[in-house]
Amino acid sequence: MGKALEQKHKEMMDRDPEYAKAYTDMEDEFQFARELIKARIRAGLTQQQIAEKMGTTQSTVARLESGGTMPSLRSLHRYAEATGSKVRISLDD
Repeated sequence: MGKALEQKHKEMMDRDPEYAKAYTDMEDEFQFARELIKARIRAGLTQQQIAEKMGTTQSTVARLESGGTMPSLRSLHRYAEATGSKVRISLDD
């Protein structure tokens, strides 16, 4: 997030209980999206380059990175392979 966006987010979290609840409810999805983006950045690739390696479109990669929907395990493995990463799944208590 850019500085202005971070500030706006903080203000909304402080002032709007519905916004705060909605954000908190989606925190896992946001964290997942951040992990995908970090893997792509570490690999030094654009969304278009990841898409080409995965055999899909840039818009599909953008949707994966948005956190709005969870990808299939197969798609996640293809994304990981394209970025030179490994998939690790864990259930914590």
